[in-house]
Amino acid sequence: MTKGGRIDSLLNSIPGYGGYRDKERRRDSDRVIREQLALDYGQLAERLGRLATTLARDRNIAAIPLVDRPHRRLVSFIDRIRTASYGYSPLFSDRPVQEDALDQLAAFDRSLADQQDELVKGIAALESGNPRDAEYEALSQQLAQTIEGLHDRFDRRHQVLHSGEALPHADVLALLETTAAGAPPAAYRLHDGEAVEYGGENYSVIGRVSAESGSVTWRAFQLRGGSGDRWLLATPDDAAKLLWLRRVDAVGSPGDPTVMADGTAYNLESLFAGTGEVIGQQGAAANQPVRFARYRNAAGSGVLALFDWETGRLGLAGIEVDPRDMRLFSRES
Repeated sequence: MTKGGRIDSLLNSIPGYGGYRDKERRRDSDRVIREQLALDYGQLAERLGRLATTLARDRNIAAIPLVDRPHRRLVSFIDRIRTASYGYSPLFSDRPVQEDALDQLAAFDRSLADQQDELVKGIAALESGNPRDAEYEALSQQLAQTIEGLHDRFDRRHQVLHSGEALPHADVLALLETTAAGAPPAAYRLHDGEAVEYGGENYSVIGRVSAESGSVTWRAFQLRGGSGDRWLLATPDDAAKLLWLRRVDAVGSPGDPTVMADGTAYNLESLFAGTGEVIGQQGAAANQPVRFARYRNAAGSGVLALFDWETGRLGLAGIEVDPRDMRLFSRES
């Protein structure tokens, strides 16, 4: 049996699971899937909890956080899938739903179920490992990255349910094929409500804009708090600097050799066309054609990012920052 077939068999064996193509049973299918996932992952969380207790009993104090951190992230994931409430969702309504969206939803369910094997291996490695060895921390980090991948997949699953529309195929494929060793940096994987500290000010994530062109992807996170309307732009490249930005009115269009913003001229560095999505407090919109351009001022110290959709434009100007100068309060910590 193929990997996909094995997981399909697992899902179909869950009592009450009727799939998503049966419109009348979609909400029940969602509930049943989430209940089963919470039960299965709950058992793994209990194993991690018992391991932390054993480490405390044996006075392996330094190793306790290496188990406690992934344990807390796993418990947080379980709480999310247990309590997720979608309210009004096009996928549960009478309006037509894209066939691709139903396929993606099933794919996310398969991928969430399939990650149980990876967690079992990761937990077993910690249980059998020597807490005093340097390798123990690496095992902990690998397990934590696998759990963070669960959060990412559940986020995208939520988007499909909320919008009733399929996400960009390449974006979904990249997420489902991501391995722990190749996980993007934490700044690229921020979630709604998580926090950022920079320059002595605190901000919380309230939205996200992304653009994808082939293998190149950018995510601009909208932040609330601190010194006003701020944005953080990140890429999957863990060696790349972050962009600390503010919203501006730019004179010009993506691709113009020079664009003006706040009296400063910015020269074109790169231009891409692809697909984008917007996630915010008003909802989510995916699969939008988008042009994305990066500019830099003559002094080299200032950058400008332009996102251009058929329905709107976003201009963001600011500076490059070293990720080490920023603190992220996310599920990674």
